[in-house]
Amino acid sequence: MRFRPRPALVLALLIWIGSTFFYFGIFIPGLRPGLAGKSLDRGYRFGNDFYPIWVAGGELLNHRDPYAPCLTPRIETGLYGRPLDRRVAADAEINYRAFSYPVFTIFLFAPLAVMSFSAAQFVLGVLLPGSVVLTLLFWVRILETDLTPQGTAVAALLALATYPALEGIFAGQPGLICAAIVAGGLAALASERYLLAGILLPGAAIKPQLILPLGLWLIVWSLSDWDRRRRLVFGLVAVGIFILVGSLLAVPHWLEGWMRVVREYRHTSPPSLAEFVLGLWPGWIVSLGLAVLSIVFCWRARYESAMSGGFTFATVLLLATTVLTLPSSIAVYDQFLLLPAVLWLYTQRSFILRGSLVFRLLTLITMAAVSWQWFWSIGVVLLHWTAPSVTRTSTALLLPLRTESSVPFAITALLCFVAFHEMKNWKKSA
Repeated sequence: MRFRPRPALVLALLIWIGSTFFYFGIFIPGLRPGLAGKSLDRGYRFGNDFYPIWVAGGELLNHRDPYAPCLTPRIETGLYGRPLDRRVAADAEINYRAFSYPVFTIFLFAPLAVMSFSAAQFVLGVLLPGSVVLTLLFWVRILETDLTPQGTAVAALLALATYPALEGIFAGQPGLICAAIVAGGLAALASERYLLAGILLPGAAIKPQLILPLGLWLIVWSLSDWDRRRRLVFGLVAVGIFILVGSLLAVPHWLEGWMRVVREYRHTSPPSLAEFVLGLWPGWIVSLGLAVLSIVFCWRARYESAMSGGFTFATVLLLATTVLTLPSSIAVYDQFLLLPAVLWLYTQRSFILRGSLVFRLLTLITMAAVSWQWFWSIGVVLLHWTAPSVTRTSTALLLPLRTESSVPFAITALLCFVAFHEMKNWKKSA
């Protein structure tokens, strides 16, 4: 029987090709003149977030401190071609660069630390897109979507075409691997493989700010049915102790060094997405409201199984809350953790179609904000071939990304609409 791809698959393939070419072939090269004007264009660009891990890994393998302050100029030289002078205004605006991960991150990426950085870049170029697809496949299984194989292929192509995924792949960002580990651990929970989940999930602690809320939620969930779920806690504790002991043996004072780097990082990085977009006090209010809402739904779902609708919604809402409230606003790649929210909303499309006019309108706005990036990227690619001078302007380069900061808010707002609807049903059934 001859395979005939559906129009949706062909369109998704075109979107992926167009978005990828725009990002890697037009957007990234378009940033080079600005970097060259500041003499910052002579270092590694692809895999720049992984480079500090690679440098620190080499130091640890040679029995040296991966948090030593003298490594920062070396890392800056590798990334920009020269060390930065923070007393100069132009240099002070550049994001702080040092090994800012827990030391056990090096354990996970030890095979890459012994390679040349060029070889590590090649491996990351395969590993990170694979992590994106693997994350999607895990969540498709967890949410029990009705996607056909071609539908899953469409979803995978669209996931790879999103700006958080493209940014994460270009930067060599471990957050994409963290997302895959989280999805794998939750898929193990959905299959009632509690010990396996407990073994997998500590690996996501390479990004502590992303895993901490989820970890606390899963511990509360485990304690609520200890007899059945205790193996999850046993796995978490056993692997956690193994990681901590190994870290202390490798670098006895690593926690002190890590805390110092984290403080420096926080001083030079923008605030969370909620604060960055809404301002300090409105951002705090929204963050607090989302945190309370997440706690309410997690507490109510603590007795439910990992396959239940209540558990999955509480987890999806918690991950969306984490994206808006904890990572820095420049950590666009961490927004990839909104993928389960998008897939969950897809499974609720019949409910959305029956929802209020405001709910349906917000859904259309969200879809437009997401698709705008894709279709304008394709338009820029066409302009690049027909009128290349137009695509050299900053307006054309940045226009596809103008809606990027609004997408997480729109997706989370849809989840909040569902949450408030569920809360109304609680009152009716009380």
